[in-house]
Amino acid sequence: MMDIVEKLREQHEEVCWRDIMEDAADEIEQLREALREIYEVYAGSEGIPQPMTAAEGYLLSLLMEVVRIAQKALKEKA
Repeated sequence: MMDIVEKLREQHEEVCWRDIMEDAADEIEQLREALREIYEVYAGSEGIPQPMTAAEGYLLSLLMEVVRIAQKALKEKA
């Protein structure tokens, strides 16, 4: 009887891990798609004009940091 219980427990654990791994793979793919979209929006832009104010300069530096993070995560060439 214990063999059956143990076997059922192992099967249940396998199913649970498989579900967890599938969910993780789906989430990773969604995040990859989001990073790709960020990178593509930047890559398709007409360029960024020189900032006129300190606030614009700060926002530009934040944007460039986001692009670098996406670029690194996607292993894109500069």
